[in-house]
Amino acid sequence: MTLIWLIVWFIANNIGGHEPLIFNPVNAWVGTLILAIALDLGAAHARPRPKRPQ
Repeated sequence: MTLIWLIVWFIANNIGGHEPLIFNPVNAWVGTLILAIALDLGAAHARPRPKRPQ
């Protein structure tokens, strides 16, 4: 998800207007980046672990 976000931002930044990533205050691009990272980490946490054979 984060890799897809990076590709979308890179294309939008080169084709559209130049929009820097600003963390103080957080702009829309950084907000969506934080959301993408949170979804990636949440999905990794929510997946069940495979059971190990005993």
